[in-house]
Amino acid sequence: MVEKKNKTIRTRFAPSPTGELHIGGARTALFCYLFAKKNNGQFILRIEDTDTKRNQEEFVNNLYKDLLWMGIKPDESVFQTGECGPYRQTQRLNVYNKYIEQLLEEKKVYFCFCSPEELVLEKEEYIKKNKKSNYQYSRKCLNLSEKEINSLLLQKAPYVVRLKVPQERNYFFYDLVRGEVKFEGKDIEDFVLFRQNGIPNYNFACVVDDYLMKISHVLRGEEHLSNTGKQLVLYEALGWNPPLFGHVSIILNKQRKKLSKRDKETSQWQLISQLREKGYLPQAIVNYLLLLGWHPGTTQEIFSLSEAIKVFNLEGLNARGAVYDLEKLNWYNNYYIQQLTEEEFSEHSWQTLKKEYNLEKGKKEWVKQISLLFRPQLNYFEELTNLTYYFFRKPNKKIEVKENEILWWEELRKELSKLDKWEAENIKSVLKSVSTSSQAPKKEFYLLVRNVLTGTDKGPELPQIIYLLNKEEVEKRFKINK
Repeated sequence: MVEKKNKTIRTRFAPSPTGELHIGGARTALFCYLFAKKNNGQFILRIEDTDTKRNQEEFVNNLYKDLLWMGIKPDESVFQTGECGPYRQTQRLNVYNKYIEQLLEEKKVYFCFCSPEELVLEKEEYIKKNKKSNYQYSRKCLNLSEKEINSLLLQKAPYVVRLKVPQERNYFFYDLVRGEVKFEGKDIEDFVLFRQNGIPNYNFACVVDDYLMKISHVLRGEEHLSNTGKQLVLYEALGWNPPLFGHVSIILNKQRKKLSKRDKETSQWQLISQLREKGYLPQAIVNYLLLLGWHPGTTQEIFSLSEAIKVFNLEGLNARGAVYDLEKLNWYNNYYIQQLTEEEFSEHSWQTLKKEYNLEKGKKEWVKQISLLFRPQLNYFEELTNLTYYFFRKPNKKIEVKENEILWWEELRKELSKLDKWEAENIKSVLKSVSTSSQAPKKEFYLLVRNVLTGTDKGPELPQIIYLLNKEEVEKRFKINK
């Protein structure tokens, strides 16, 4: 069953503000958003900021900006209040405390006073004795008397609160992506819910928030699958019905290993902020991420965000890992670059090159003409800085020139200097004329001129390059390479 009848579809994206938005998180947010919108539901952005040492407010703001840039606008968040707020976990500590008190009264949880050092020693002894690595906490604090507990609390002894997991119970749920999944209670440790400092642990805060925020469907990465077993135990302890869960595939590198920040090929392409800086378009990223672990059931590859909302379904989500392919991402971005109007393309190009070369506004039209030469091949706008380099800086490459070749370009320089109208067509005629009159092999002649002027052996049509370099600059470069 995909949806709960007669219940509003509410999904959520709940990142920790400890870094910039990763493509994995962006994809999860996209799937949650699409499913909510397809079903006339709501998409909630919740900030799970209980890691107080690593949280930064800058990341909260940047994450929100990145989502909006992609067209993924939350219906409720720290920036759009709603009836289920607040949407920041550090502002909900009194809520978590209320439910911890309830669980303590019902004796479904217990105080654990074991120090970290004791737990390390207990684990080492278990592994040594049993020759197994499946250590679980021994539950020794579960046997403390009420008198002992009160005494330790009066002494302000450090503690955590653990959930008493029913060892004899089995937990089943139907994963919307993977089908039926089973957890055995004996395999789930009495995990920590709450610490003495008043900060809840992930699973506890997550369950309380999802329930109170009326989340109907939890779509998240498969790395959270093990948390689902723990959360099901908690839902039962609190007497609540759990939402429906779906765990999407992880993103892999080309070696089909989990994508890592240390992957050389993709390390600079994994954050939405990195992709924005490089000049990828939001519609390209959305289209690419849509098909990274989801299939429409057709051969269609191009989807706008509004089209994606119409066709998205949970049946298309894939349990197998999806490979992050930069070539495919570039294919999408090139496609969307070609869909831009000339003015839109020119503005993106101007912003990129102006920043790189500190250009004055008066050069905007010139930059537009240069950029348009490279539009068909452009994968992302930052590529323009390398492709157009020789228009803004003299090439450093030293060209080895034979004596007869010097005569070729001397004649070309002389003929170009005579031109009254500096236009591409006139330059094209001069190139053809000099190549013929000097009896220079056409291919060698054009390659020589290109190398001398640009330091490269390929690029747009040579007459266009010469025209845009302008007469004075061409004269300078011919003299420098003489």
